[in-house]
Amino acid sequence: MKLYKSKKGDGKELAINFIGGALVALILAILGMPAIDDIIIPIFFIIGFITFIGGIFKWVFRL
Repeated sequence: MKLYKSKKGDGKELAINFIGGALVALILAILGMPAIDDIIIPIFFIIGFITFIGGIFKWVFRL
C-alpha cells in the first residue's frame, strides 16, 4: 500500500471543504435540525440492546 503524498493546493482544498461543511452545519442548526450526535448515539444504543437480547436468547435456547 502506497502512502499518500501531498500535492500543492491540498491545504486550500481542505480549508474550503471545512468551511463548506461548517456553513452547511450552521444552516441546518439554524433551521432546527438535530445534530448528528442526537441521531447516531440512540441508534448505537438500540443496536447494542438488540444484540444483547439476541445473545441472551442464543444462550438460553442453545441449538
